[in-house]
Amino acid sequence: MSSGTSGAQDWRAVACLAPNGERLLCVGESSSQVRAAYAGAWGEVIRDEDRPTVRAISLQRWAGQFWSGQWEHQQYLAVPTTRSSKGSLNEASEAEADAEAEAEAESESESEAEAEPVDTSNGSKLKKKQA
Repeated sequence: MSSGTSGAQDWRAVACLAPNGERLLCVGESSSQVRAAYAGAWGEVIRDEDRPTVRAISLQRWAGQFWSGQWEHQQYLAVPTTRSSKGSLNEASEAEADAEAEAEAESESESEAEAEPVDTSNGSKLKKKQA
């Protein structure tokens, strides 16, 4: 599709379905733009019943003139495992944050359990054990 003009949509991601067929996921000006967008498009374009039939996702680049050329395979991209990567990333980061908060709470309660009462001059009654 490139004709020397800026803004050409020279890259695309295509889902390859079994036994045959394909679905266009997205197009973009650069491979990095397509890589960033294809997983989000996955949930919008590929129906639930078609997801198990996706064999691969092909990153393709337009070769030739705008009016005469063809799409050429460049490499395979990872097939998303969820409906929408944005949702799974948000859910994953929330789950990680929850796990970190729980781990911090557990370590604080363990360190409080290891503390022994001691009189200090500043009025504090707890002192952590020396390991």
